[in-house]
Amino acid sequence: MADGATEGLQRPYTVGTFQTKLNEFQELMKDITLQDVEATPEERRQMITENLRFDQFCDTLKELFGSDIKNQDLKALYRKISTNPDAKVDWSELFGYIQTSAEEKEEVMVGEEVSVFTVSKRRRVGEAAGDKKRRDTVQSIRFVPSLDCYITCSQKGTIAVWTSKLRLQGCVDINEIAWVTGCDYLPNIRRVACCTERSINIWDNRSKGKNQHIFSIKPFDHSPQCMTVLPRSYSALEDTILFGDDQGYLNALTVAAKDLTMKNSKGGEKRQSKDQNFVHVIEPSKLTHPIVSRKLHDDWVLKVKYFPELRCFASCSPSSRQSFVLEDPDRLFDNGEVRGVSVPKGVNAFDYCIKANIIATGGVDKVIRVWHPHIFSRPTGKLLGHLFTIVDICCNERDQHIISLSTARVFRVWDIHTLTSLQVFTDNEERPGERRIYSMIFDNKHERLLTGSSVIDAWPLTRAVQDTMQVPHTHDRPISQILFNKDLGQIITVCTESVLKVWEMDTGKLVYTIPECHGINIEVTAVTLDSSGYRLATGAFNGSIRIWDFGSGQLIKKRDGRPTDEDLSISGLVYSFLENDRVLIASGWNNKIRIFLDTNENYDLPVIREFKDVYYYGTKLTGDPFRTTPLPDIGESISPKPTSRGGSQLSHHSEDMPGIMKKQNIFDSHDVTCVFYFPPNQLYTGCRNGDVLLWNIEKSYIDEIFELPESDEIVSTMRDEDDELPKVGADKKINMLKILTHRVRKLDPAYIKKQIVFQQTEKEEEKEKESKGEEESKHEGEVGSQAQRTRLESRASQLHKITEKKATEGKETDSKMDSNTVVEEQQKTEDKKNDKDEDKNENEQKDKKVDEEEEGNKMDVEAEEGKPDKKKYIVETYDPILVTVHQDSYIRFWDMKGHVLREVMAITRRTGIPVTVVCHDEDCNIMITGDHKGYLTLWDIGKFLENPESEQEDLIKQVICWRAHLSRIVTLSYIDHLKCIVSGSLDGSARLWWGMNGRFVGFFSQHRPFNFPTSEEKAGPPTLPYDITEGPLLPTKSVSAKQKIRPVKKYEYPLKFDEEKWTPFKSSAFKPDLDTPRSKFQAIDKKFFSALIKPRAYNYHLEGVVTGKKREGAVFRALPVYRVRTPENPQTPPMSFRGPETEGLNIGQGTNK
Repeated sequence: MADGATEGLQRPYTVGTFQTKLNEFQELMKDITLQDVEATPEERRQMITENLRFDQFCDTLKELFGSDIKNQDLKALYRKISTNPDAKVDWSELFGYIQTSAEEKEEVMVGEEVSVFTVSKRRRVGEAAGDKKRRDTVQSIRFVPSLDCYITCSQKGTIAVWTSKLRLQGCVDINEIAWVTGCDYLPNIRRVACCTERSINIWDNRSKGKNQHIFSIKPFDHSPQCMTVLPRSYSALEDTILFGDDQGYLNALTVAAKDLTMKNSKGGEKRQSKDQNFVHVIEPSKLTHPIVSRKLHDDWVLKVKYFPELRCFASCSPSSRQSFVLEDPDRLFDNGEVRGVSVPKGVNAFDYCIKANIIATGGVDKVIRVWHPHIFSRPTGKLLGHLFTIVDICCNERDQHIISLSTARVFRVWDIHTLTSLQVFTDNEERPGERRIYSMIFDNKHERLLTGSSVIDAWPLTRAVQDTMQVPHTHDRPISQILFNKDLGQIITVCTESVLKVWEMDTGKLVYTIPECHGINIEVTAVTLDSSGYRLATGAFNGSIRIWDFGSGQLIKKRDGRPTDEDLSISGLVYSFLENDRVLIASGWNNKIRIFLDTNENYDLPVIREFKDVYYYGTKLTGDPFRTTPLPDIGESISPKPTSRGGSQLSHHSEDMPGIMKKQNIFDSHDVTCVFYFPPNQLYTGCRNGDVLLWNIEKSYIDEIFELPESDEIVSTMRDEDDELPKVGADKKINMLKILTHRVRKLDPAYIKKQIVFQQTEKEEEKEKESKGEEESKHEGEVGSQAQRTRLESRASQLHKITEKKATEGKETDSKMDSNTVVEEQQKTEDKKNDKDEDKNENEQKDKKVDEEEEGNKMDVEAEEGKPDKKKYIVETYDPILVTVHQDSYIRFWDMKGHVLREVMAITRRTGIPVTVVCHDEDCNIMITGDHKGYLTLWDIGKFLENPESEQEDLIKQVICWRAHLSRIVTLSYIDHLKCIVSGSLDGSARLWWGMNGRFVGFFSQHRPFNFPTSEEKAGPPTLPYDITEGPLLPTKSVSAKQKIRPVKKYEYPLKFDEEKWTPFKSSAFKPDLDTPRSKFQAIDKKFFSALIKPRAYNYHLEGVVTGKKREGAVFRALPVYRVRTPENPQTPPMSFRGPETEGLNIGQGTNK
């Protein structure tokens, strides 16, 4: 363990070693840019783009300077070198110290559109007194994550509960004369608590009725001024309240559910009038646990909070001697030394930022001080700017901002890293009652600031409403293609005006633009990347093809098209390998498929092969072999029957005869609309008539035709608005096709066992070192190790179940618990089981829980990563399934033999809309489709792909449907590591959607960088683009996706010959022939009926001969087939009496006589 730790540590740079690294960097740049090669800059640039790989470039520099270099800096340097080999390269560019003019210009921009809060979008939530008609002021606001609601308390005794949508859910008056000073929520006993200057009141917010029951705990020795909840209680029905009073004491009050009964109340219930609530007074001496107090300040305590990330509580006071205290809750129960800060004129407010790991304090001296939680000797920074006393401070975790409020109702937003002021705004609204703002809270989940005065106001962040204030706009013309480069983490968008843009996927920043990449006003119709991700191919409307270097955006080679108005557009581009050479397969030019050679040696794109569309019917038996058709008369020919799809098809008789073939040019009746490459050598093309053509790339001909069966029922749903939309079932054109290969990833049991053994041995070694000299401690260590072993085994089994469930279902991206929550829930269940045996060593076991929690988090985080380690997982791959989306609004699933397994139609607000695009995730657990009206539909297909031939309807589920654009969606892409969807439409925008609920993230070319949520709980309120007003549509049990299941016909033989079973019944069973042993390779006919029939007669000489050899038989090009009519029945000829005939007749008659 120690060796592994020392290997990861590297010696810091010194003056000599760093200079050596710089010299090596300079030599490396000379070698990469080919400075010693005698060539022109253009030739060197061509050589660099062909030979330099981005991944090799990154690995080399990271080996030189370490792995801390950011990928965006490496991309910028790589792009600079590949574009201009003679450009000067400095080592500081690797560490991001040099900014471009565009980035500097972005930082200088100021105004409403780049401000942190949008003041004009402030929303009035409600009055301070809730539904009570009186003037009041809000003293405290708290957000409860478990309930997703807000709790407010007013000065005159009103407690109100507000939903996340800022609607009043419940309100109660505590009927207390003293002023209310604070409030919080008790999670274990599920009650709302508030403190006044005389008492602590507890109310059940779930109760209903006009008159509520309120329990009031009083009297106290001192006046409570603030309160919070400590997660210290070990019982499930107890909560600990920490409150500060006016004498500088901090008091821990434990409230149990059994204490809140009418038996403990003093003098029963009190109610002054019929309209007031019932108040039950409970004396503190009658509580189950006594109150624990300790004096920490010399003046009254203004605020107290608990930070679970630090496992500490914090309190502040206006005293200059002990102004701020941050300490563990255990210090309240002993006399140990506490950590505090002395600030002149005291501290009025404070808050803690988890990401930045800082504490901000402010007070009467108008200075905000930034402290490290473990260093209180001096502040790490000071923020100056307020002109009046600071009364409240809160932090924005995601953006790492400090928000401060002064008595003059002036808000200031500060950046923690730069310690600069970002925005200043004031609440100048004229309103009756108290204008001063007493409380403030920032909701990180819903990204808004809530303030309380005589009213409650909500101030939204600019980024939360910015996308709703401007129309998404990425290109000036409709988007035609979107392509994601997985290797570089960048995305390509192309519009119909021949403008190509490359964007950073994580931030949305524009990397470079190629205007008029195929000429002026020549539309780009197809885009593809090679397997390396560094070679980009584009095809245009005029049939031209161009190859680009993706890193630099430079043109490598091109093939010009024809300047004509005829539609010669490229409908599909695919990179493949043919005889170890990289080739480009293109479809277009009025229904043709060609193969171009695209190697590093050639500087053009020569056509090396063109696909042949000749297909021979009758090469295999199809249809009913016993179905007969009358033959034509003599002289008539066998003519093919016209089909409904505009082609021709032979009669059933000629199809079923293997010796008779019919040659047909498929392109005469099939128009190719889309292309998909399935490695290693298969190409699938979708056609306008709904058929799928399977091509063999090596032989360049059609392998098979997947014919779309005739519909049993044609659903006639009329169109909504557009007259050009056909009825459902009228047009079966394939708009896009994909092949779905489902994978299930499971944790390797050997890896789980290895982790458990490793953790057990590590813990046992630590225990042996700690308990060497004492026998009692040794015994306790053994007991602890046994309890720990049971915990680890149960956690491993639960972790295996969780990861297995996620892998099979695959779509629970909106899971309610992240990895830390999973470990905490498991730890709670384990603690309940072991409570009785482990009551003696609570403090020691608490430390063990913390250690185990940290180790368990490592395993859980590894299980939830988007890129799992191959050594830790077992991958199970299922058979691929072909999916096609059609113009008749159906999504069809095919097996690889060409049988349609299922037809699905999505349920949207406008049913019957043509489906235009489809995409899926890496493991094919989910599928997303887009249609002609701009709707996106998310499907759950994991269970169906595991059992595609099943006839259960619930295997394919429509999860959600939402409107993403107002016009047709032309392209879709799913980004696995971000779990987001990129959609492009004819409206000229490329938009991002995250998660299983279709949450709008933003669009490319917006001002702010993208902010992807980490989980559904922390995603904040859903927002919609400016032009979208429809919310998402969830399917119900009564209204869900329409499905038509086509069962696959299987011919099974239930009776099979089992040789072992029939051996005892044979006549030779008891007379084994040892001289002639049976060969183990001898073929056995295991079909029962075939084993019983007699062998067939010898007729090999009657079978056909090899064609083309006249010695072995005749060769015929074609044999005519005639139908011979059956003659009529013979009749007796008429009798006549002539010479010899008459004599013969008489002789006959005489003999008869």
